[in-house]
Amino acid sequence: MKDCIFSAHCTEPLCDNSCPAYAETSYLLERNGLYMNNPVFQADPISIQKAQGYIAESQGKFKVVHSTSTSKVADLITYCAICNNWRGNQLHCNVYNLKYSKYIELLKQSWSVKGEMTELEYMKIWASSCKVLIISALDFVSFGDFECQTMLSILQSRSIPDKSTLIVSPNVNQLIGKGIFFQRLKSVLGGTEI
Repeated sequence: MKDCIFSAHCTEPLCDNSCPAYAETSYLLERNGLYMNNPVFQADPISIQKAQGYIAESQGKFKVVHSTSTSKVADLITYCAICNNWRGNQLHCNVYNLKYSKYIELLKQSWSVKGEMTELEYMKIWASSCKVLIISALDFVSFGDFECQTMLSILQSRSIPDKSTLIVSPNVNQLIGKGIFFQRLKSVLGGTEI
């Protein structure tokens, strides 16, 4: 099976797409927008080892990883988290990459619509209930009070031992925003430069 991450290690002579490894990993990859043509599948062992280290360090708390290639790093961390957590997830989204700019955009669009959009509802559910949350695309957000309070609220809601949260962000000096909450958010976003 060419679109299975385990195809190189599969012992089945004829794949019928019914094995749990394929079903659960493909579900999580699809939820996170990772397809087989993504460069993450050709990542070098050193990058994978770094990503695995960030995941381990975030156990039960949140960790910020600063990068100039935020999308690429977020995808790699998401992929590694899927490899670590796919077994036994029973088709639940236990690893989720929340693209923060899209999330904020959908929240603002929902103000003019009666009720929430289905995509936004799922984003909220997955962001609050997943075991490993990766928050990315902060470099596409202009942070005002609403955007900052929303981020701080997500971080506070996930501060329990069985949930990990990783924020992939450019250097805090490169974030755009204003206000008291923006200064608070910048002080919270300390991390590791890669």
